[in-house]
Amino acid sequence: MEQDTFSTSEYRPKSSQNSIRIIESSNIPKKRHNSDFEPYAGHKDASDRRFIPRSEATYVPKEPKVYVSPDSSEENHEQPGDPETPRNTQRLFIAIELPRAIKREFAGLARSFRPREHERVRWIDEDSMHLTLKFLGDTPIEQIPNIMSSLQNAANSTGKFSIRIGRTGCFPSFRDPRICWIGFTGELRRLEQLQGRVEGAMVALGFEPGERIFKAHVTTGRTRPGIRGRFAEDIGVSWRHAPLHSTGKAISLKSIALYRSYIDDKKGTLYQQLGNYELG
Repeated sequence: MEQDTFSTSEYRPKSSQNSIRIIESSNIPKKRHNSDFEPYAGHKDASDRRFIPRSEATYVPKEPKVYVSPDSSEENHEQPGDPETPRNTQRLFIAIELPRAIKREFAGLARSFRPREHERVRWIDEDSMHLTLKFLGDTPIEQIPNIMSSLQNAANSTGKFSIRIGRTGCFPSFRDPRICWIGFTGELRRLEQLQGRVEGAMVALGFEPGERIFKAHVTTGRTRPGIRGRFAEDIGVSWRHAPLHSTGKAISLKSIALYRSYIDDKKGTLYQQLGNYELG
């Protein structure tokens, strides 16, 4: 989870093990920073708990071995654990799947950067882009049926609605970008209510409440460690002026989904949809 992923919110930098260090100048600080995780027809009958993958995300038809990070924090969502030690847990998050055309445009914005600026950002693949509602982390497999039932109830309590694509933004700011993202406008109050129902349902199952205020966005890139000062500011300027032509376009939200993320044999992060729950 690409934990991508979010409930979304304020960004707090932490250390990372998998980051690639790029040094542009001897004046660049040596302190490392990590990015956030950035952290989806459905089961109308709550008793139907089969894992039915239905999504545009990467679909793996055969049950893969699950590699779990020894640290279940959201920031280490993409870091593999011991590949020889599969556990009886799965790394889960709850999100809204976006239309393929929208994700393709979001991913294409990276091409508007100059080559040297482009290399200073770790861009998110379009298959890893989700509007994350709740990151669950390493979860015992036996708890998944209860999660799926709770998500069905939360979806049944929320009617369909739409949001609109907003503008580009950065956490914590355009002058010091660590995360490049695209926000949303429109019926955000209804989106927040949906996220609140999901959050409450998961807390009732024993998951920790989110520490961050939910802010609807999709993460598109993260600046690499060591990129600070004018090098980072150049990225912020380019992202502020990135040619996002779909601003104002409406996106109908019809379902939420439960996803798992895991590391494949090539050390890449893949996503598999476990259940999709239609709103209203």
